[in-house]
Amino acid sequence: MSTNKRLLKLMSKHHLTSQQVADLVHVSLSTVQKWRQTPGNVSHYEMPEGLLELLEIKTGEKKWRV
Repeated sequence: MSTNKRLLKLMSKHHLTSQQVADLVHVSLSTVQKWRQTPGNVSHYEMPEGLLELLEIKTGEKKWRV
């Protein structure tokens, strides 16, 4: 599953807004909006795996490990 699909699923499960995601992973709102675009859209970007992992840790979906 792409990072963007995982992001959308996580946002839905935790009732997160794009602004909340931006604040949690320290990016701009426009960056999150680009991650949420449909693949093929000129504004679409894939969310980096590391930032998705950070979001998963902050929402309790994933345990942090050293």
